[in-house]
Amino acid sequence: MRLTFIVTIDPVKALGLLDVLIHSLNLQTQTSFDVVFYNQTRLAEADVFERLLARPRFAYTFCSVEPSQFLGDFPLWDLFSFHQMLLDRNLVGDYFMSMHMEEWLAPDYVEKATRVLAATGFDILLGNLCRTDLDVEHAREICGTRDAGELGEYARRRGLERSSHWAFHRSTPSLAGRLTAARRNAHAFAAFGFRTRLVPTRAGFTRMAGHYEDLYFMRRDFARRYDWFLPGRQMFFEDVQLCDIPGVCELGRELRRLTEFPRYFNASRIYHLKHDKHYYQLEDPGFTDALLARKTDDPLLLSLQEAIRLYRAGSLNLHDALRYTRSNPTRTGTQDLNYRYHLEALSRVRPILPK
Repeated sequence: MRLTFIVTIDPVKALGLLDVLIHSLNLQTQTSFDVVFYNQTRLAEADVFERLLARPRFAYTFCSVEPSQFLGDFPLWDLFSFHQMLLDRNLVGDYFMSMHMEEWLAPDYVEKATRVLAATGFDILLGNLCRTDLDVEHAREICGTRDAGELGEYARRRGLERSSHWAFHRSTPSLAGRLTAARRNAHAFAAFGFRTRLVPTRAGFTRMAGHYEDLYFMRRDFARRYDWFLPGRQMFFEDVQLCDIPGVCELGRELRRLTEFPRYFNASRIYHLKHDKHYYQLEDPGFTDALLARKTDDPLLLSLQEAIRLYRAGSLNLHDALRYTRSNPTRTGTQDLNYRYHLEALSRVRPILPK
């Protein structure tokens, strides 16, 4: 069995985050995997690796967004089309996982995940993503570990094995932010059996009623059977997440009709590094000016153009403008169309779903 990790190199976050991910992959106790890098920067492959501390010691493919897709310094990216291209060209293994560059694996992650997937044959296995307080400043000390044992010891010494699961939200300083986080965390706390992390089991996975993360393995044959990456559709600025928002994008409900979902891997962990955010598609003048000048009939880009106008006019703050691009009254946001397009794809391989 071969696993493939599809790693996005984005143009916003510090490139040093990628050092930790590559280093953790180099130190895996089992090497039955490869990596596809999806480069969303203007840097060439050699330039990317020249700026890093770590160099891949595993098989990888390096792909970049076409120069024609850049508006100024930033690109229009489409993860769905990219994943479909990988499937069409048979560039993914038996299972694949889409990752961001700020995530990194415990050294036994591949070994234990492969064991669970081989034993169960699950179509989807959620990845056990955990929050940490580490950031890019910790990259050098993490990359200073020399083997799997030292990396595991580093995680134990820093208390990372006690890190909360991704389900548990950090609160913002405002009263509303604290109340929202407390409400969400109380629900997750009950769902996780009054713990903040998954407990490893002999089987290596946990059955749960709810879906609390978007890091997952998907079986290649499942993705092909259900056209999961929407061939012929473009989904600009939409991650390949298992969107599960009541009344907006209820893919979790659809998945439960297709397969055993959700199941969470619990025998090892993926850790998340803290990072700054910059929504260039709304904030960068070069990108937004070029996008507003662009003639298009694509509903996603029309929604983004409208969100930019509303944000510039002060009618929406950044958070609400971002939400408008994802779901809006005209049902043309990325989450709206993600769900609609998936229902259309699923209707071709099974009876049309009831309303």
